[in-house]
Amino acid sequence: MTDSILALLIISIGLGSLAVCQVQLHYQQRQHLIKLTAARLLKEASDGYRIQHRQTVIDRANYHAVAGSNQAAVWYQGRLVIRL
Repeated sequence: MTDSILALLIISIGLGSLAVCQVQLHYQQRQHLIKLTAARLLKEASDGYRIQHRQTVIDRANYHAVAGSNQAAVWYQGRLVIRL
């Protein structure tokens, strides 16, 4: 009886740890996707500035990118993601 309860406890801890790790992995994947999309949008905005020689603004979904003579930056949902 004690062995069964101990085995059930160990399995429960393992499943709980797996669930926590899965949530953390999903969060990290989402953050990397946001950063990758922001980097691509930043490159597109800076290329637009390089071609037109004037400030370039790109709005897509929840992203806002601005490239000018001094800097280029991307915001996602109002938060700064990347600035060069």
